[in-house]
Amino acid sequence: MGDSLQCRPGPFGYDSPPVSGSCPTEPLICTAPTSFGPSAYYSPLTGFLGLPQPPPFTAVPQAAPVVETRCETDGLKIVKILPAEIILLTYGFRKRLPEVVNAICNEAECYLWYHEINRSPLRVCHFLAQLAHESLMFTSLYENLSYTVENIVKTFGVSHSANVTIEQAKELAGKPEALAERVYGLGNPKKAAEFGHLVAGEGWRYRGRGLIHLTGKANYAFYGDLPEIKLDLVKDPDLAANPLTAVKLAVAFWKQRGLSALADADMTDQISRRVNGGDVGLKERGTLVAKAKDIWLKKAPS
Repeated sequence: MGDSLQCRPGPFGYDSPPVSGSCPTEPLICTAPTSFGPSAYYSPLTGFLGLPQPPPFTAVPQAAPVVETRCETDGLKIVKILPAEIILLTYGFRKRLPEVVNAICNEAECYLWYHEINRSPLRVCHFLAQLAHESLMFTSLYENLSYTVENIVKTFGVSHSANVTIEQAKELAGKPEALAERVYGLGNPKKAAEFGHLVAGEGWRYRGRGLIHLTGKANYAFYGDLPEIKLDLVKDPDLAANPLTAVKLAVAFWKQRGLSALADADMTDQISRRVNGGDVGLKERGTLVAKAKDIWLKKAPS
């Protein structure tokens, strides 16, 4: 993989522009009855709605701190996602993390159903294409901050609040911890304030993790406190890199930014801009969506 592919921030690492695109339709509300507790549901048009009931889960306790859930899929209409199909989507990348593929295809299957991702082939296409691009084709759950001088200037130069100069980039190249502190930590007061970083070391501690590169202490706190996550990600940020938790965080991010409605309208560029705040990788994301459609678009839920 080239340096340009390996090294780039996730959605939270860039300075946040106004959100573009529109949500032409309201996502479906899941109302499957169960005895399990509720989970907050987010609508891009009306914010947090009522608390629909999840589908019939069978909870299987796992080793702390993560509790995995599995469900009986009899009677549920699900677009099956197979490991071989993930490999086909990311063909050419040989270091896909098997635990991530397993989380997407097996562990999170009913979770994706409840949150209305794998009920629709088109949603599956857009969801997996965006996650593939953000996670370097499912090869990494940690942000790679080993940038070259050229990429530091391109990514964190005059177009970023860090405004790293060429001279500074030469000192930071190949030093991921120092770069994180400079662009996410106290070396960049704007980002430090946005992320709630108050002491040295937090820029590196709360660097990008997971399938959508959750970045910044404030974001770790917000997403960790969501009803469907409920993990102390501030205390232990590495929990965000647990494969199943990474899928759940990606789903939460997807819902927060109202992306299912855009997926239903097949608005690839608008989704891409909401995911990464600009035109970063638009062509590559479009190519991935096209590949995903070849795999899943005609695959009816079963």
